Amino acid sequence: MNALDDEDAVAVVGLSVRLPGCDSVARYWSLLEAGEDSITRREAATAATFVPAYGSVPGPGHFDRDRFGIAASEALLTDPQQRLLLEAVDEALTTANVDRAGTMAVSVYAGVGHSDYERWVGSALAGRPGVDAQSLEVTNRGDYAATRVAYRLGLQGAAVTVQSACSTALTAVHLAVQDLLGRGSDLAVAAVSSVRVPAPGGYDAPLGGIGSPDGVCRPFDAAAGGSVPGDGVGAVVFKRLADAVSDGDEIWAVVRGSAMNNDGSGKSGFAGVDAAAQTEVIRAALDVAGLGPGDIDYVEAHGSGTRIGDSTEWSALAEVFAEAGHPVHVGAVKGGLGHLREAAGLAGFAKAVLSLRHRRLAATPHFERLPADLAARSGPLQPLGEALDWTAVPGRPRRAGVSAFGLGGTNCHVVLEEAPVAPVTPPSQEPELLLLSSHHSDALDVDLAALRDHLGENPSRIADAAWTTQTARHRYAHRAYAVVRSPDEVAVAFGSDRLRIQRGHATADVPEVVFVLPGLGSHYPGMGAELARTDPLFARHLQGVVAVADTLTDGAVGRSFATEPARPDRQGDRVDLRALLRRGGSAPAPRELREVHLSLFCMEHAMARTLMDLGIRPAALLGHSLGEWVAAVLAGVVGPEDAMAAVARRADLVETAGPGAMLSVLAAAEEVERYAVEDTWIAAENGPGHCVFSGRPEAVSTLAGRLRAAGFTTLPVDATHPFHTPQLAGAAALLGEDLRHVDLAPARIPIASSVLGTWLDGKVPEPGYWRDHMVSRVRFRTAAGLVLSRHRILIEVGPGTARPWISQADPDAVCVRTVRRSYENTGDRQILLEALGELWAHGVETDWPRLRRGPARRVSLPPRALLRRRYLPDTEPPAGPWPAPATERQAESVPEPPAPAPSEEAPGSTVGQFLAHRFRVLLGLRQVHPDDHFFHLGGDSLMGVHLIAGLKELTGRAVPSSVVFASATLGGMTREVQDWLATTEHEPEPLDHGSPAS
Repeated sequence: MNALDDEDAVAVVGLSVRLPGCDSVARYWSLLEAGEDSITRREAATAATFVPAYGSVPGPGHFDRDRFGIAASEALLTDPQQRLLLEAVDEALTTANVDRAGTMAVSVYAGVGHSDYERWVGSALAGRPGVDAQSLEVTNRGDYAATRVAYRLGLQGAAVTVQSACSTALTAVHLAVQDLLGRGSDLAVAAVSSVRVPAPGGYDAPLGGIGSPDGVCRPFDAAAGGSVPGDGVGAVVFKRLADAVSDGDEIWAVVRGSAMNNDGSGKSGFAGVDAAAQTEVIRAALDVAGLGPGDIDYVEAHGSGTRIGDSTEWSALAEVFAEAGHPVHVGAVKGGLGHLREAAGLAGFAKAVLSLRHRRLAATPHFERLPADLAARSGPLQPLGEALDWTAVPGRPRRAGVSAFGLGGTNCHVVLEEAPVAPVTPPSQEPELLLLSSHHSDALDVDLAALRDHLGENPSRIADAAWTTQTARHRYAHRAYAVVRSPDEVAVAFGSDRLRIQRGHATADVPEVVFVLPGLGSHYPGMGAELARTDPLFARHLQGVVAVADTLTDGAVGRSFATEPARPDRQGDRVDLRALLRRGGSAPAPRELREVHLSLFCMEHAMARTLMDLGIRPAALLGHSLGEWVAAVLAGVVGPEDAMAAVARRADLVETAGPGAMLSVLAAAEEVERYAVEDTWIAAENGPGHCVFSGRPEAVSTLAGRLRAAGFTTLPVDATHPFHTPQLAGAAALLGEDLRHVDLAPARIPIASSVLGTWLDGKVPEPGYWRDHMVSRVRFRTAAGLVLSRHRILIEVGPGTARPWISQADPDAVCVRTVRRSYENTGDRQILLEALGELWAHGVETDWPRLRRGPARRVSLPPRALLRRRYLPDTEPPAGPWPAPATERQAESVPEPPAPAPSEEAPGSTVGQFLAHRFRVLLGLRQVHPDDHFFHLGGDSLMGVHLIAGLKELTGRAVPSSVVFASATLGGMTREVQDWLATTEHEPEPLDHGSPAS
């Protein structure tokens, strides 16, 4: 094939099915491959013409309303066909890896079958608030099938309901393909739902009818005697082939051409068939594809199993493929599923797609031999009595045709081709971050297990799976992440101990983040060296500041990032306990204070810039000691070169202050400050349970003894200088003088000052500020309190210990670390990926393409789990046009709450009781709360009409919708209505223009 051909080709990128005997694409293929018959058959009925056989789908009355934000009352009212249609489209878009929030032009062409559910639910719920002719129409009529899907899934392309009887599904496919080729949308969905609820359990098969008298459908077989009815649901997602290839989508198959026509009047009657029209539609589809009969290997026929229908179709196929020059295999899925009415073409289309994908032709169940008249004019046609490997013809891809012919004469044919060979992503040699979200925490548990098993079975696709979850999946509120270091560690990465803490909940509003820049204390030689070697983004930012630092340290800073610190085997424990407890290891080599200061500065600056390049930009900055210099650079207060020169000068001046020591204490500063001895001072107030003393070594040693004797836990800090004490007063004065020649600017990003305990927002920190910064105590606890009063998510940008201090101050805040500690065996990149995963779990997105270092493609992943429950009336269905099934009673409806008893309370309380009752009834709630929001719980404008009508009946007053919905919460609505009734009692009532749309 050439590039010109691909301009008129469309890719199948997503698929979902729910068919007799199967509720997934994988199960469908296993049925096809095994040649199984999935029609349900029961004992024979007493009626002579009734055949107790039917192709039923699993759980037709069940639905996961929470997935789509639908109230229980609306779920009960809605035709199960349309509920299943919604689930099918959602699943197909998921398998197509479509993030609906970022994909605007998505069209949907959908059809539904005839349903008697409106009559059933209408009679069962007659008289209830919210149940009237209009609400029943909107929730049940096929006119609203496509638009309901578009509304609930946020699809903004065309939304068209399609109806052409048995060819409905393939008609929808044809229209979706034409929409894409006409540039009407960028993504198009063809979907269908043909389900009778409750399932009939059988059908009448009078002599001479189209129903099989023995409950078996035998397409093209000599013993064919008619079809068996059944139900089906499914959806297919299409994209222009060039776009799918460019986007790295997994392509299931390619649509090369499609055509549609009608028999017109050239047949015996309206329900008759016309071989000439069928012949023409197949030829037209081949012409559109630019192909001839010899380019087709296989045809998935309409194959109804009726003698007239089969004979007509066989003759049309024989005429089209007479000169094919090779065998053309013919199959018909109805032999195993039955005739699925509007969904028949979807079942056949999906079968052909899966056959191309698996390169195997499935047998037609119950086929034994052609009748003599069909065999006489078969030509190259060969019915599939047994499954075959699909051997490709040299020089061209495998191709198939799919037919569907609707009662009334609308005929469709689609030409399919196997997917082009996709480039293979090399197996990942680095940790990979996988993201998963669901609409419910229980569903998330199921989804995590499914993804774990999928990756275990497909270890070579871990990088593709990670890329897919990062860039091409719709986001839900309940979230979890996992970092897989290697294919043999999938189970470890998805272990319950990991996932218990690697979960979060994202709100509708994107949260702002705060960068926390640590000071000295947790730094170590070689920090960030792995990222400098392996991550181009971090390396680029690091290189710029290290170049400056090396001029100030004779290259020492650059050397510190060039050599990674020694770590035990990465396959071992995550934490080196001996190093953590500072036992058994040699003391770290001494480093000049200037090198230490500048190394930490470079590390934090590079990490902060990396996060910002990844789309994570801080709303505020919080620095601890040296970290506040990095914060000043990020906020634009001072340039990086001037800041680094000042930091180097600061280190030199500290050296002149003489020896010192520091002591960490697990207590609040106000608890232990009275224990201070001469020449010791509180250097840092870090949190409600942590502070640091600093001073002369002998005095600090004495202080440590006093504190331990008093029962406090202490730990020496790796420091040999008296930071943040009056001993540095002379050095600080010199630094302040030096900074008088440096240009300082207002902070463009708010900084929570650890010097002043206030915000630096739009203010210029004068040289005197940095003098005080050097000598005064670090008021980190106070500055953190400022941040936590505005923000909930903090990122520790550098090696530090701020996380427990933040948790002590606010256990509900999230503090994410980005750099490993010195005693951890885990790699730098894994820690960074875990940080991005934790941020994502709380609603903070990363610019994922910038994170990816190598090529990757989108790959099919397990569909998301649904938590389905039954939504059907609790009464027997009324007598309908088809026989009632011999099955268990369909129960578990949503009962109506009892009406409120008359109230003897103060005036106005009756309104509140009435509204609470209507909330429960209209929204299907068992209990209500004053903060419950009418629209957030699934209410809409139709329900609002009932609310307003009920208020008029209760009060005798036409309360305007603008009053009723001034506040859509139960409590607010009650107050607004009561206030209006009280203040407008003797005034003319304003005109009302209807309730607001939800």
